[in-house]
Amino acid sequence: MSKKSRTIKDAYVDYNDKNGNDKDFAVDYKTYKNVCLEFNKKISEAIITTAEEFKVFGGLGIIRIKRLKSSKTQRRVDWEKTKEHNVKVYHLNFHTDEYYYKWYWNRKKARFKNRSAYSFIPIRKNKRTLAKLLKENAVEYFN
Repeated sequence: MSKKSRTIKDAYVDYNDKNGNDKDFAVDYKTYKNVCLEFNKKISEAIITTAEEFKVFGGLGIIRIKRLKSSKTQRRVDWEKTKEHNVKVYHLNFHTDEYYYKWYWNRKKARFKNRSAYSFIPIRKNKRTLAKLLKENAVEYFN
């Protein structure tokens, strides 16, 4: 059975296989991991705070925040208030003029096979940061 997802450790093994013999590019795992984590953190902050798009190198598509109109028929349940009042309560998103926002990976121009079989799932911290900024009206996304 094969693994469903790949980790930084897997990426390091690939990197080391390709660059391990070149002393200019040889790094230990801890350094490699710290560089990757810091890079991902900076990219996430840029996408969230300045509404930028990130073109993933290697022709893997674009990651950005996408604004979508809330559907009248498929509203999202506010579970906190539902539990509080014992009645199903829905998010109305008045603070965003009835729009909701989500992380979006645009793969239309991606240059690899079977791209529909892959997905992008942002970490919880990035989702929560986006929600907090939207509730504070600290950032606006136009698309």
